[in-house]
Amino acid sequence: MALVRIMAALSVAAAIPGLTPVQALAQQRTVAASAAFPLVEAGVAPTIFVSAGDAPVVEIAARAFAGDVERVSGVRPDVSQAAPEGRLAILAGTIGGSPLIDRLIAEGRLTVDAVKGQSEAYTIAVVDKPSPGVARALVVAGADRRGTAYGIFRLSEQIGVSPWIWWAEVAPDRRATLMLDAGTIVQGSPSVRYRGIFLNDEDWSLRPWATANDPSGDIGPATHARIFELLLRLRANFLWPAMHKVTSAFNQVQGNAEMADRYAIVMGASHAEPMLRNNVAEWNFEQRGEFNYAKNRLNIVQYWRDRVRANHQYENVYTVGMRGIHDSPAEMNRGSDGVRLLEQVVTDQRELLKEVGKDPAAVPQVFVPYKEVLDIYRKGMTVPDDVTLGWVDDNYGYIRQLSTKAEQKRSGGAGVYYHISYWGVPNDYLWLDSTPPALIGEEMGKAFATNARRLWVLNVGDLKPGEKGLNYFMDLAYDFEGTSKLGQRGWLRGWAETTFGPEQADAIAALLGDYYRLNFARKPEHMGWNTAETAPRPTEFSPVAYGDEAGIRAAEFRALDQRAEAISAKLPAEKREGFYHLILYPVRGSALMNAKMLSADRSFLYAHQGRASANLYADAAAEAYRGIKKATAVYNATGDGKWAQFMHDEPRYQSVFNMPPVGRVTPLTQPGLGVAVEGAIDAWTQQPARTFEAADTALRVERWRNQSVSNERLPLFERATDRRYFIDAFNTGSGALDIRAAGSAPWIEIEREAKPGGDQRLWVSIDWSKLKAGASAAGTVTVSAAGASRSIAVEARNVAAPKGMLVEDNRIIAFNAGRYAVAQPGWQRMPDLGRSGHAIATSLELPSAADPARTPYVEYRFRTTSRGAAKLRATLLPSFALSAENKLRYGVSIDGGPITVVDADKRDWGDGVERNAMTSVTDWTIASAGEHRLRVYALDPGVVLDSFVIDFGGLARSYQAPPETIAN
Repeated sequence: MALVRIMAALSVAAAIPGLTPVQALAQQRTVAASAAFPLVEAGVAPTIFVSAGDAPVVEIAARAFAGDVERVSGVRPDVSQAAPEGRLAILAGTIGGSPLIDRLIAEGRLTVDAVKGQSEAYTIAVVDKPSPGVARALVVAGADRRGTAYGIFRLSEQIGVSPWIWWAEVAPDRRATLMLDAGTIVQGSPSVRYRGIFLNDEDWSLRPWATANDPSGDIGPATHARIFELLLRLRANFLWPAMHKVTSAFNQVQGNAEMADRYAIVMGASHAEPMLRNNVAEWNFEQRGEFNYAKNRLNIVQYWRDRVRANHQYENVYTVGMRGIHDSPAEMNRGSDGVRLLEQVVTDQRELLKEVGKDPAAVPQVFVPYKEVLDIYRKGMTVPDDVTLGWVDDNYGYIRQLSTKAEQKRSGGAGVYYHISYWGVPNDYLWLDSTPPALIGEEMGKAFATNARRLWVLNVGDLKPGEKGLNYFMDLAYDFEGTSKLGQRGWLRGWAETTFGPEQADAIAALLGDYYRLNFARKPEHMGWNTAETAPRPTEFSPVAYGDEAGIRAAEFRALDQRAEAISAKLPAEKREGFYHLILYPVRGSALMNAKMLSADRSFLYAHQGRASANLYADAAAEAYRGIKKATAVYNATGDGKWAQFMHDEPRYQSVFNMPPVGRVTPLTQPGLGVAVEGAIDAWTQQPARTFEAADTALRVERWRNQSVSNERLPLFERATDRRYFIDAFNTGSGALDIRAAGSAPWIEIEREAKPGGDQRLWVSIDWSKLKAGASAAGTVTVSAAGASRSIAVEARNVAAPKGMLVEDNRIIAFNAGRYAVAQPGWQRMPDLGRSGHAIATSLELPSAADPARTPYVEYRFRTTSRGAAKLRATLLPSFALSAENKLRYGVSIDGGPITVVDADKRDWGDGVERNAMTSVTDWTIASAGEHRLRVYALDPGVVLDSFVIDFGGLARSYQAPPETIAN
């Protein structure tokens, strides 16, 4: 029989203790251990007793927990409002709201001093003889109604029930016996006061699904009840409801507001929807006139007044300020008097709270400086001190501004509205959740450090498939210190274990780490290199440079999909649907989108080169397109049809989701030889196959052309880096082609790799033991077939370097930011962050500096074989200055020369967020070949550096940074 234990946690009232299952393993401790409490034994479970007068959410949570026990054990505990009876009992209630709990406290049988008066705190303890006839009781006592609910759902987690049991088909392990460790648990208040989500852009998934499943025919009370329960299981407490025109306003649907109150969920309305109003659905232009405060103030005030009067009895956080209808700029915000008008708006809104007998200073409010409203705020707008400043990211995960030291002292504090899903320029990402926890942690870490701890709201789109990002965000908001210490790897590993069991936890965490890394370089929705209004163009992943950058990416995604499939096969059958929802579908969707776009790219390149195999890659693109449809159909068939219509694989019907254009050829009737060299887009052929739409094909491949690359020679082989390079031998016609390849000298080695259509990739490397140390040598590789041959020049330089040294290779030195030799305090590693996964950042505690020479530096040591003019290309995350008091600067110096200060905030923002990178370039002169040092100085807090390239003119055209040039 399995024994399930609750490891108890103790915290002082002011502490922010751990809660998540991962943190439970790492941090919790038993403080009052006694005999285990039988939750289910011999087919019997104790009754759960709640008080009739307690908050409705207490009984709601109790009944949900009873269902969880049944899912695990097959035995469902009763839930009763009667007086406790039976040998064993579970008592759940709120301090001051439950006579059961209050009596135990009064009798001194339950100690609650550590949680009483706190927000959303609770304690769990075993009490002997709590009432006549009851020998022992497991008691859950909450400091308030949500604290009680969180305590109850804590028990659900500890018996192995995932918060995603309903929303993602995550099945728990079955056990006949459940025993709970009887140690006392004391859980203090969360790190962030209000923690919630914004259901947004619901047109393609959530709204159609709710229409088919909710009795209201809308996103109504039944759907919201499921959402609210999920929020409680995730220890969240707040919601901005869906607000598009396809959806009725939250408060227009009968029962929605009441359901939120029953579940103890605090309601608000989005950053663009003041005073709990949904302007898209509720503002009637014919009846109310123009939505312009300068021209129509009385009607707008009355509109807000009606809602405040109707909803003031509930828990709310009121959005104050004003934007236009449907998240558009308000006309009043465009003129020079925008500051004065917006201040008047907020004043009038607060007067409405007074009208219903509330003190505005005591009512939670948030002012969200989003888009043009931030510009107005920066012009000097005064926001009442008790109103929370709701800072916003740029819609792509980078927070635009956080509180200055003065703003951090405001009584209303600050918060953050953050996106892991977005509809808008420069391009949407509404389909798959690909924002890495490492980025969320880095950005929200800046928010937490600058006292933005009052309200965190996550734009989660349709809710699914944003499960992992949502889960991590809420874990951070609930227990920032405990969760942030885990890092991305630790959190993913713990999440995988609690969701799917320990056996595959490491494999799942590694899989997801690679999933986030690959998609961080380019999101699936951004693989078209197009805007929302234009057709996809070729990607910038080069199919010729750096070992075939595009091919490496496609292969990594194929392997990712295969790894996910293999993990799924090893899981118990009942866990595979949940795995498909949470992991396999996002992985497969990403892999197939990349296969579609990169295969289409390759079909054009190969058509340009005259390869008969171009047609195979055109077919592969079409197969990947169909594969996405098949994968989505499988998703929507899970849960016995429960999720029909939920997953939509082409939201907004953007062209990136369509079948892309492809290149095709008419092969020659007889086999013919073609040869292409790494780095070159042109090929040598006996006679090329005929290309369809040749002009379009030639135009499409130009973005990969490297002007300095010859199709007659391979790149220089350096002993220090010991790279290999490829020659492609291909068929321009029909029938088999007998391809032969030979090196002109014994030190030239050739390894063959079969490719579609009988083509071969010939990997050329050097046997350095057959070359004299310190010498250079030249030779050729000759490729022959079908009576023709082609010789490719090979040059090798046998100059070794100490292992790990950064060295020049083909006139560049490339390295990740984490490859420093020296790092002074003020710099820190950022594991799993950036394209490289080895980013570094300047400390948030650093003040902005005027004299770069007095700031902390990281030092890199490298060796060159070239000298003269060079460019230093630094790649950073496209983040923003920490606050209005800071900039985004760093300094660079080579070999002790003058420090050049770079302001990284000057960037092409749209391009930067799609790349998740921005590059700054400085010019240098390297006086001589040999060893050198680069120092990078920390001038402002929160600067995140990803990689560097020192370029003497050899940098090839590619999307990502070149592979590191490190001696091995």
